[in-house]
Amino acid sequence: MTHDFTQVDAFIAQLMGTVPLAGAAMFIAQGGIVMRQRGYGSIDGNTRMAVASASKWVSAGVIATLLDDGTLHLDERASDYIDSIDGDKSAITLRQLLAHTSGLPKGESPCIDQPEMTLAACVDEIAHVPLAAAPATVFAYGENGFQVAGRMAEVATGKSFEALFHERLAAPLGMANSDWGYRSRASELLHVSNPRLGSGLRTTLQDLSRFMLMLSNAGELDGVRVLKPTTVAMMFEDHTFGLPVAFSPNLFPGPGYGLGCWRDAADARGHAAQVSSPGAYGATPWLDLSRRLACIFMCRNAYARMAAPTRQLQQLVRSCVS
Repeated sequence: MTHDFTQVDAFIAQLMGTVPLAGAAMFIAQGGIVMRQRGYGSIDGNTRMAVASASKWVSAGVIATLLDDGTLHLDERASDYIDSIDGDKSAITLRQLLAHTSGLPKGESPCIDQPEMTLAACVDEIAHVPLAAAPATVFAYGENGFQVAGRMAEVATGKSFEALFHERLAAPLGMANSDWGYRSRASELLHVSNPRLGSGLRTTLQDLSRFMLMLSNAGELDGVRVLKPTTVAMMFEDHTFGLPVAFSPNLFPGPGYGLGCWRDAADARGHAAQVSSPGAYGATPWLDLSRRLACIFMCRNAYARMAAPTRQLQQLVRSCVS
């Protein structure tokens, strides 16, 4: 089936002129069939970009593979793996870390912006920051929890998070141009032993689309199973359990938060109808589960400016495939 995306192209062209945007890229697939992959202006499918909080979905995907094989369990305590997580933090679970209900402060600890530290050392610093709330009492969006969750994965496997990303996601999905662990300094490649798991992924439209296609196909892509269907579905469940919101940057909040992704909408039974993971720099991947759509819009601009236009774009894509 062919679809006419002329209106989508026109809308993005309008954004480029009015926002303005130097470039953008769009990916649309339905039922696993790619219908649109196009760059606009200075950005194309192979342009590597920092995707900010869209990273959270990918980080959660890495950890979900460890849930799949029983290496980790959602309701295990971080204190079972990390000695410095103790006292009033000893009850914090992996689920709470990935769903922003751990009680850790919403802001990022200074160590998160120190790439040459180790993730272990950064988490030890986070462990000494006072809780903002008791675990499992409020939702407060932030980065600290993802660092701790990533360290749990490292301790459980004996491997760095970067190695787990490449082994568990990048290699099987063919995400060859995505990384956490290297930043270019002229011709030098710098190893980053403390990746920002909540916001540090650099990737391309092409690579990120592989991750999204895998999720939209219940954990499998091109005959390679990355996650069990039940694990993918579990990622989209509401893991906040209706807790009050202490902090959320989401300008269009929906019914709760999954593992690394917002639940934008739910059906009458409470099942997720759309999930997404927008980033502060303008990248927004989303799954319209009711229409079997996997989509990504990428640009370089602030989320505060792009949230409303991206929401309009989502509605326009829906109208083009309905």
